[in-house]
Amino acid sequence: MLFTAAAYRERHPAAGEVLLHETPLSDPFGLLRSGELDLLLAQFPVVEADLATGPVLISDTRVLAVSTRHPFAKRPSVRVDDLAGHKVLSLSGPVPDYWLDHLLPPTTPAGRPVERGERAATRQELLALVGAGRGVHPAAAHEVRYYARPNIAYVPFDDAPPLEYGLVWRAAADTGRIRAFAEAAVETVRRQGGPGDVCAECR
Repeated sequence: MLFTAAAYRERHPAAGEVLLHETPLSDPFGLLRSGELDLLLAQFPVVEADLATGPVLISDTRVLAVSTRHPFAKRPSVRVDDLAGHKVLSLSGPVPDYWLDHLLPPTTPAGRPVERGERAATRQELLALVGAGRGVHPAAAHEVRYYARPNIAYVPFDDAPPLEYGLVWRAAADTGRIRAFAEAAVETVRRQGGPGDVCAECR
């Protein structure tokens, strides 16, 4: 988002400084709804009556985070059906069911149930559980770079759909400044060749 913020300031120098904040995994929309944030770069889908969404800005392949001691760690890839029989770490807090099901499918394509294990409230807590061998967790491929740990391996999925991200804002606070920032984000992605340049937008 740093590149988007720079593009926005170039176009609107009187708009003021753009501040960046991290949102907790356990409450992805809380800071937005409270008014502490004006915009949120969120994992889609987001289907909330009080929230508006922009277009997809980032599309990233999925990987499975596992302990380096897990049998999957030595495999070149996994499939969604492989999740059956393994505890998949979940998230605590007011996370919408549809959002969680998109990230952590409740069943495999073959119809086998996927068991959800312990819940984590933060990214660091989630990574600690994975590293300790308490479960596995699907993630976006950019986490290989930004959340590398010596006790965690990231194994690519062969058949999982990509994870997509875009801007979200309060529908009641749909202002010209919000739209201007969203337009700057779209233009930044367009200059980079379209959704998919995850690293440039996440630095």
